[in-house]
Amino acid sequence: MIYTYSQVRVGHTAREVTEAVAAGRLERAGRFYALPGTDDSFVGPLRRGARATCLVAARHHGLWTPPGAGRHVYTRRGSHIPAAWIPHGFHRAWPEEDPIASPGLLLEHACRCLDPLHVGILADSALHLGKLDEAEVAAIARRAPREVRRVLALVDGRAESGTESKVRLRLQLDRVPVRPQVKIEGVGRVDLLVGERWIVECDSKAHHTAKKSYEKDRGRDFNASRLGYQTSRLTYDMCFTGWDDTVGWLAGMVATGHHLVSPEEWRRARRRR
Repeated sequence: MIYTYSQVRVGHTAREVTEAVAAGRLERAGRFYALPGTDDSFVGPLRRGARATCLVAARHHGLWTPPGAGRHVYTRRGSHIPAAWIPHGFHRAWPEEDPIASPGLLLEHACRCLDPLHVGILADSALHLGKLDEAEVAAIARRAPREVRRVLALVDGRAESGTESKVRLRLQLDRVPVRPQVKIEGVGRVDLLVGERWIVECDSKAHHTAKKSYEKDRGRDFNASRLGYQTSRLTYDMCFTGWDDTVGWLAGMVATGHHLVSPEEWRRARRRR
């Protein structure tokens, strides 16, 4: 946790605050205070006159965050930061009082740092969690680069994971009909329904191998197949480290046109064979 001086003074004298710092119960971080053990990716920038933003701040706010290394920060003019850190511009004065960039500010910084689809992941998550509203995202989009604006125009906050957001946004950019979080009788709620009958499920974590979940997923896939649906499952790695191959595979699947056939028509065609 990070606190302002006013916050640590609530119920404590200035002398007690000084004693808490000397005893190691509080740590100074620039003009802020932190509890021992607070993540250094948040506290470290404050010690150097900078503040966390972009992916680092997104993790702080609980947003679904795409993978990405580095310490993303913004500073006031004249501050010096390590060369390895990822700067997000200088500000004549701090635009916010909080020690970590707000969801709106971090998204604004991300627009000129991340892959447009990863900006979309952050925006989708912020909407889903109620951290931003549609009007705030639209205002950020108006100031964003063109490719990012195209993505932000499509976010709606319905996705429950960043992998789901990324696949849906990619398909929508290619004008492929896709709906998130669709409930199918006999199957349950699915991540994405592409066209009429192609179900795409997206793992939200790097590892998704629990035996119980595996068996439940395969049971759902079996029921979906009987009803005329086709199911594809994308792993976390397929959505990030193997994304280029995944995009090619998605395009190949769409090119068949099979997703545009209704489940009922598909079952009838199979019975005629």
